[in-house]
Amino acid sequence: MSSRHEHTRLECGDLLAQISDYLDGDLEDTICLELESHLVDCTDCQIVTDTLRKTISLYRRRGRVELPDGLTKRLWQALEAGGCVPPRG
Repeated sequence: MSSRHEHTRLECGDLLAQISDYLDGDLEDTICLELESHLVDCTDCQIVTDTLRKTISLYRRRGRVELPDGLTKRLWQALEAGGCVPPRG
């Protein structure tokens, strides 16, 4: 049974800032390995990565989907509050 390592918001945010390149296969090998190592122990980042992967898959299959009013704003606020993305200006 593996122990869960504590990750800082900065560490998670730095890695997740590169998640799109990772999922697109455009990430440098050394950074890719670092991100994958982080994902092994960080449930929060696993959830964000899996959710983004599924979102991309749905978008590719269904095309653009209209979101309910305010949903995008609430999603960004939740990601920022959780330290997953840097605050937007």
